[in-house]
Amino acid sequence: MVVRTHILLNAKSSSLDLLQSKLLFEEFILKTINDLELVQVGAVFHGFDEGGFTCVVCLTESHLAIHTWPEFSYYTADVYLCDYTRNNYDLTILLSNKIKEYFSSYEIKEQIISR
Repeated sequence: MVVRTHILLNAKSSSLDLLQSKLLFEEFILKTINDLELVQVGAVFHGFDEGGFTCVVCLTESHLAIHTWPEFSYYTADVYLCDYTRNNYDLTILLSNKIKEYFSSYEIKEQIISR
């Protein structure tokens, strides 16, 4: 049976600097993707003049999307990994946890969806 794990996060961050820095997040997430042996096929990172950023990383396994609102100490994350060639359930959880740790997250609302 093929299971695809999709995690949706809504959380607050105790680090305003990390919510504002597209460059720091880009370095972190690209290294994390590489360390987890996921395969990036494209990425877009956009910083907003008034603060915050958005990013989408396309993976052969599916995708990752992040949006930040520093003015509300808030971010959202969408982490979805398919299991076509291997079971990625644990990797999806690990990637989500690394994002939560990166942002020093609290007031976390998380949905884990099996597709």
